[in-house]
Amino acid sequence: MRTYRPAVPTAVAVGLALVLAIASVVTTGAGPAAAARSAPVAAQQLHWTPCPFPDAPAELQCASVAVPLDYAHPGGAKTVVTVDRLPAVGGPRVGSLVFNPGGPGGSGTEIVYGESIGAGFFSAGVRRHFDLIGLDPRGVGLSNPVKCDPAVFNARVSLFPKTEAGFRRLVAHNRAFGESCRRLTGPLLEHVDTLSAAKDIEALRQALGEGKLNYLGLSYGTQLGETYADLYPHRIRTMALDGALVHSLPATTLFADEETGYDIELKRFARWCDQTASCALHGRPVLPLFDRVVATADQHPIPASGCATNGCRPEVTGDDIRFNTQGLLLFKTPIPFIAPDGWNDLAVALAQAAAGDASGFSMPLASAPDDGAMNAGGLAVECLDWPDPIHTFADMQRYEAFGQLLSPRLRGASQSWTILAGCLGWPAPATNPPAPIEVTGTPPILLVNATHDPSTQYVWAQQMATELRTSVLVTRAGDGHTTYLTHGPSRTRDAIDRYLVTGRTPPPGTVYQN
Repeated sequence: MRTYRPAVPTAVAVGLALVLAIASVVTTGAGPAAAARSAPVAAQQLHWTPCPFPDAPAELQCASVAVPLDYAHPGGAKTVVTVDRLPAVGGPRVGSLVFNPGGPGGSGTEIVYGESIGAGFFSAGVRRHFDLIGLDPRGVGLSNPVKCDPAVFNARVSLFPKTEAGFRRLVAHNRAFGESCRRLTGPLLEHVDTLSAAKDIEALRQALGEGKLNYLGLSYGTQLGETYADLYPHRIRTMALDGALVHSLPATTLFADEETGYDIELKRFARWCDQTASCALHGRPVLPLFDRVVATADQHPIPASGCATNGCRPEVTGDDIRFNTQGLLLFKTPIPFIAPDGWNDLAVALAQAAAGDASGFSMPLASAPDDGAMNAGGLAVECLDWPDPIHTFADMQRYEAFGQLLSPRLRGASQSWTILAGCLGWPAPATNPPAPIEVTGTPPILLVNATHDPSTQYVWAQQMATELRTSVLVTRAGDGHTTYLTHGPSRTRDAIDRYLVTGRTPPPGTVYQN
């Protein structure tokens, strides 16, 4: 659904946790987000300075914009949103392209920094015509990140409690973790919701001083983009949304859709291994092996020898494997710095786990209050954006049974479950709940989604297309989470590039093969 940090640090150097933000004048809009009016924020100038990344080239620069901590009180306390900028090379320059890679809780500045040192995330066309603007939304990365107690985070607790006592332990753990975040972060913890972040984007647009917004959002970045479109439909030049996450759906629907899609994609991975000689599990029955490894880890956690040096848990449970397999399914083909081996990473991890070393599925440990391993900013966003329907152990039992019905193999493990189980006891109440949305008055908006995405489901893209009335949905018939960052020839990515430069979408109903 969003962006996952792969289970083992070797799978990510730059990180595919992805994001952006900023706010201001109110225009028309049809949905509930547009009804949440706020006083204008005074336009600012961006002062570009060197970025705090190791060995960052001189052309990569960073700047911050001050925004209201609470948009209900625009004259009160402020927070900052920080972006980095990588100038266009070649031209002719179209303008700035604000980029949000997803999450929630991911860092757009990290991705653009990765681009600046040769990661090759963006196409030559985008690099030629746009200054890349990587944005860290409020509470993330360089934008006053949410900070929490790593010792509380590192304490293991099951997200699938089987007893009343286990349920109470989970709630107490979540409450202790959330209270540590409130203590270390301050009042910002209650104001990192997507509605506030979308208003921040408007403040950034004004500060850039270039007219209308060009925006590329992946995964959670599509939710952020749609929210901006609802608030400021006439402030957009182009908006490409890749891998739809629909905020109008309740957490229970997200859970059901995502769990089903994840289960289907795992089966497709098994068929791919059966048909692909280069798969590390070629010639072996993949799904029975997966079931056997999970059952073994359920009975006795499997050692993770790689964690002696990699900062992860030294033992892996069945739950760890079921959760982290989803992250390893995100990208079928390799993406440098993010998924060097694509699906084969998962095959290797399963083969090693079957041999007694489950390092490929180990959960990360945090070592500092702002350690990205916690993705505390992402959890804070989710808990503000989706009210938790689980309140009692009986509720938990019903949802666990529902998850097992959806997928007896995965038994509820997915990122959506982290909302249902992870927001229990969270100290900040949901302030931006799902609601119906209908956006009119925008220029054509381009939506892109794969038919088999283990995270953001194709049905969500169809739903978003009905909500953004001027949008055009382009379908990629294939596997994997989002399209834009994938390497190699891609007609789908080419279509995104053409749209961003010219504003012209492909014809409605366009389908590109993988």
